[in-house]
Amino acid sequence: MSFSGRGREFLRLLVTGSLFQIPTFGFYRFWLITKLRRHLWANTQVGGEAFEYTGTAKELLIGFLIALAVLTPIYLGYFILGIIAEEQKALASIPLVLIMYVLMHFASYRVRRCRATRTVFRGVRFWMKGSGWAYAMRAILWDIATMLTLGLALPWATASLERYRMRHTYFGSIQGSFTRSGWGLFKRGWWVWGLGMASILGALALLTYLDAIKAKNINIFGGVILLLPIPVVLALLPLVMAIFTRWQMEGLRVGEVAVSSNLAKGAFYGTFLKLIFSSIGFLLVFGVLFSLGGYLFVEKLQALQLGEISWETGSVIVLGALAYLALLLGMGIIQRYFMGRGLWAVVVNSITVSNLQAVNAAVAAGQPSGVLGEGLADALDFEIGI
Repeated sequence: MSFSGRGREFLRLLVTGSLFQIPTFGFYRFWLITKLRRHLWANTQVGGEAFEYTGTAKELLIGFLIALAVLTPIYLGYFILGIIAEEQKALASIPLVLIMYVLMHFASYRVRRCRATRTVFRGVRFWMKGSGWAYAMRAILWDIATMLTLGLALPWATASLERYRMRHTYFGSIQGSFTRSGWGLFKRGWWVWGLGMASILGALALLTYLDAIKAKNINIFGGVILLLPIPVVLALLPLVMAIFTRWQMEGLRVGEVAVSSNLAKGAFYGTFLKLIFSSIGFLLVFGVLFSLGGYLFVEKLQALQLGEISWETGSVIVLGALAYLALLLGMGIIQRYFMGRGLWAVVVNSITVSNLQAVNAAVAAGQPSGVLGEGLADALDFEIGI
């Protein structure tokens, strides 16, 4: 496989699309996402032939509106029951977070199903069967097992869920499968889990020791010590992602077509470093421009008569809101460029597809699925890829 997309073209789509979100109050994001997906799909080739994304912005907008229609009664019901519980002191608080948690798992499956049915290769679409609710229940049970085992069950959970997704995935008439095991993933990454746990247990042990010897200022340094594992975990994150991605890619099968990957363990560190330094650079430039603008505004304000200050005060509120919006859009552009396109390109260029001629026997099948999952992912504000 290969990725031939130009970074400048992707960045142009990001910048123009982000700017159009301002006058459209964010609704242009559906058109932006569609253009980004078409760019990524069209520049991803297997055997010299590209994929095609057939989804539309209108579908994403409809999915979002449907999701709002689903979520609004839930939020409203929770609000009303909360008032009743407070007045009568008879009902406990409704676990809204649990409802959202279940919906997020449901949406993650429906999102994959939606995008699969809008991905076409050689004129044949991918499609999926399976139940989003059944997948959500499996995911919840595996989450419980993962928490009870302090993360040790995660490789088996990941393998089980990927097998469920792939055996319900088809390329035309050819069924997909997943051949990797949880034990295989555990063998590749157990030491990373060990490093993460060692940092957490080490911080707890140090805190316990300082408390035992009645160390001075323990209340001050205790919080700092508990935060020490965070940079360790963040430093290990690109490594974990690379190990998992290679394991996942190597397990994918579509009929007799197999996938292999030479993705190195440190392959994502370069992209993450670019993300970090680009974010820092953007924040520095933004801070300088914002400070300079604020300074010039204060000088002008001091030169005005008191009667004119009220108008200027309203202006500064508007300008401040626009500056905050520019900050959010700028950080969003950087995040999508490196975490979206950057990681996509690294992964695609590491993949080799064998026995591709087996897909010649595929017969067109399947229909585009609903867009509720995409809408829920957007409404609940959690991202699943681009």
